[in-house]
Amino acid sequence: MPDVGLTSATEPVSPDEKVVIKYTVEVGGLEVYSESYDVEKITEELKADRKGVAELWLRRLEAVVHARHKPRFSATVTAALADGVAHDK
Repeated sequence: MPDVGLTSATEPVSPDEKVVIKYTVEVGGLEVYSESYDVEKITEELKADRKGVAELWLRRLEAVVHARHKPRFSATVTAALADGVAHDK
């Protein structure tokens, strides 16, 4: 959060500030996969296809859950994120 004052901490974020959502997967404290999303772009995508955005976000959760006990964890996560299919090979 940018520096704020005691009386300005609850004000909206300035339009000049870029807001980013980060999705990161860690194993044993080490980052193995990371994406970042610009909130302005996500706002447009939500307006155009809210259901599609929700499905893609759920895919990010399910990919990691599926890959948790599979060989090639990182590759399995990446493949599931790319095509939405949980690979069992």
